[in-house]
Amino acid sequence: MLVTIERCSAYYGDNPRRALLRALEPLGGIEEFVKPGQKVLLKPNLLRKARPEEAVTTHPLLIKAVVELVQGAGGKAVIGDSPGAALAHTRNTLIKLYRGCGLDRVADETGAELSFDTGYRIIPLPNGKTVKRIEIIDAALNADVIINLPKFKTHNFTLLTGAVKNCFGLVPGLIKPAYHAKLPDLDDFSSMLVDLMEFADPALTIVDGVWGMEGEGPGAGKFREMGLIVAGRSPAAVDVVLSRIMGIDPLSIATIRQCVERGLLPEDLSEVEIRGLELSEAIQKNFAVPPGKPMAFPAWTRPFMPIAKYLLTTRPRINKRRCIGCGDCERVCPVDMITMENGKARIHLSGCIRCYCCHETCAHHAIDLIHPLFQRLFV
Repeated sequence: MLVTIERCSAYYGDNPRRALLRALEPLGGIEEFVKPGQKVLLKPNLLRKARPEEAVTTHPLLIKAVVELVQGAGGKAVIGDSPGAALAHTRNTLIKLYRGCGLDRVADETGAELSFDTGYRIIPLPNGKTVKRIEIIDAALNADVIINLPKFKTHNFTLLTGAVKNCFGLVPGLIKPAYHAKLPDLDDFSSMLVDLMEFADPALTIVDGVWGMEGEGPGAGKFREMGLIVAGRSPAAVDVVLSRIMGIDPLSIATIRQCVERGLLPEDLSEVEIRGLELSEAIQKNFAVPPGKPMAFPAWTRPFMPIAKYLLTTRPRINKRRCIGCGDCERVCPVDMITMENGKARIHLSGCIRCYCCHETCAHHAIDLIHPLFQRLFV
């Protein structure tokens, strides 16, 4: 399994195109993945409407460079995604999303198509380990090729929102919380992501790590200038490299563990070959990752679980100074544990499953994540 790392100092000028050409050369070039006449879905991370400098979404100038490569190979480039879990998969939502993320200009300047197709289908997954069927947007189902364009970010639930997790955007927006509700356990949720990734089977993954996000991602972390592009055929192998760049053990990522168990990755992860920039030059020193997730406890501890949950798990809390009462968090909560009271959101922690959808969704950074002292000391 081959993954490439290349320097990309800036989004402007010819920097993205030159970095992409270097990254794709060991993989066979864009022609290895795109044939003349094929409809190619470019699937960025479009969590929500956000300015490029917030590092929440895949940068439009990197997407533009990929569009131009696809068109140069004779493919028809279509840009499409379904936004985060608080937003319906409607034409109006997509118009605002594309405009807010700068993709309307990309389409105007390149002639690429922006997908406003709001249809989706329920697709059987007979070989799925955790889910046997899943909802997929038609933009993906109607494409001949999918190129996966994730953003290099941390994630408070899955730790990394990289190549495998980016496939979750193929599930229509408001359906996403249902999967968090059905699969509150991290390993189960990650297994579903791998089921989805295996079905979607993106031909190529290119990670936007020129500007990334550390800390409490994927929507409220800290901007980090990294200057990197990472590419590969296997999303799972790409995530192995991303975790190493973060400076953490790849097996601490649940989706990577699932891929090893399924034989999608070698048991010896050192067999993932890296070309281009040396890994030692790409590793980010003091990269801030979210604290550990809820721990697994033996059966005899069950009576003490409420106390353990309080002492050892990160919990969301409304920042009333920032909360504007928009109701996005209430709509996105998969277990209906958020209500609006006196124009502010209120989280009912007794039923909170710690999926952090509310934190991920809030564009006003009005939901803080509280890390208990016991967690900081022992997790």
